[in-house]
Amino acid sequence: MDSNNRLKKLFKHPLFLIGFIFLFLLVSSSIIHTIFFHEKIPVTTFLYNSRGEIIGSGPFAPLDVPPLGTDSIGRHIFFLLIQGAKYTIGICIIVAGLRVIISSFFGLILGDYISKLNKYISGIVNGFYYIPTALLCYVLLYNVSFEDQYSFIQKVIFELIILTVVAIPTTSLLIGNQISQVYKEEFITSSKALGGSHIHILRKHVLPHMRPRLLIQFAQETVQVLILLIHLGFFHVFFGGTLEKKLDTEEKVYISLSSEWSGLVGRGFEHIQGWSWNFFGPVIAFIFVILAVKFMIKGMEDVFFEDRRMTKKTIKKI
Repeated sequence: MDSNNRLKKLFKHPLFLIGFIFLFLLVSSSIIHTIFFHEKIPVTTFLYNSRGEIIGSGPFAPLDVPPLGTDSIGRHIFFLLIQGAKYTIGICIIVAGLRVIISSFFGLILGDYISKLNKYISGIVNGFYYIPTALLCYVLLYNVSFEDQYSFIQKVIFELIILTVVAIPTTSLLIGNQISQVYKEEFITSSKALGGSHIHILRKHVLPHMRPRLLIQFAQETVQVLILLIHLGFFHVFFGGTLEKKLDTEEKVYISLSSEWSGLVGRGFEHIQGWSWNFFGPVIAFIFVILAVKFMIKGMEDVFFEDRRMTKKTIKKI
């Protein structure tokens, strides 16, 4: 199946289409909110009755101020999520893209040029599976996130590097193993027997065979970064830096300088017993985005690997 037919079939797959439309509408809404409404967030600090008398003060639950209520300073959580959607999803796409591009380079070396050393390298790299990625990122990012001596851009660049690098060893090994498996396929053996050069086999057979896998890997890395942002939110380590402020009540609040969703998760977790909607609103938003990407992954797997499943069914019948 050529790439054009695959693309057409992909956008006809119901799960892929649901996930894609959801993410497209979410990011589009966030961009429209920025361009036309200048990222203004509605604030409701008091509720009034028909006579103009105060009948309640914030924060308000979703039943009082739909659809998701307000935070401790009266901002509507729904609009905070809309505002931060483009930043959250954009960060995940950039980090996932960097992970796959860099890991593909090292994976090609592992799976092609030094495949004989693969088992030794695997033994070393497998140790990274036992190190919690969120804990490692927390240790590396905490001081930088809270320091005022670094500019916003410096923090963003440093955090992009850390979020990318922590996944390079395991992702490189995974891609390297996939490339090694491709070289064992019958069509590669046939190409070698017909005198195909190493570069020819790599360009005409291996790389085209790996493109769908890398696209799926990119989507999977996007999910991993989303989960990582949630975990870092619990530790108040927000992308772009964390601003610590004290309210009049001496309560400390932590604000994400980039407006991405992990800042809302971190702040909401502090009030989970009293104002639970502050926490569950952002978490549910994360869950919906993760499910949307998972739907897209399922669609890509069904379309990209359809030929392989058909071949297996044919072999079983024979």
